Amino acid sequence: MTTALHLERMRQIRKDASYEYNDTSRTLLVALFYGACAVLTLVIYGGGGKDAGWLLMDRVPAWQLHMGVTCVGLITFFVFLCILEFLETKSRTTAWRSSAPWLPLVGLTALATSVHVPIYVVFLVGGSYAVWAYRRTCSVRRTPGLRKRKVSV
Repeated sequence: MTTALHLERMRQIRKDASYEYNDTSRTLLVALFYGACAVLTLVIYGGGGKDAGWLLMDRVPAWQLHMGVTCVGLITFFVFLCILEFLETKSRTTAWRSSAPWLPLVGLTALATSVHVPIYVVFLVGGSYAVWAYRRTCSVRRTPGLRKRKVSV
């Protein structure tokens, strides 16, 4: 009889088992993919435009062109991260709170596009800030009060 009770209890535990489904890393990777696609598209069109002899392309310094392309890539990353977070959590507040930490990187690259900031400074500051932004983005969904998906095993 004890084995039957034990099996029944195990079924009940399995039925009640749930865990928090946190897919932030995959969401960030997909948004990063969209940002990289935007950067590659602009680099390809920019290189093609320079080869075609567009006059404007020769007037723009190379550092400004590369920082502008990076800024557009980060804007694309930010927009898609916000959209994907909203689609996943169904909450505008959560989507904004998880994507807002990445906005200063957009500002940094916009500043580096308008004023010549050495690339190593942008990479050093941006890379160290990105670590904090990643941790902040991952911690947003762990805050109490957010909806948790229940998955039964």
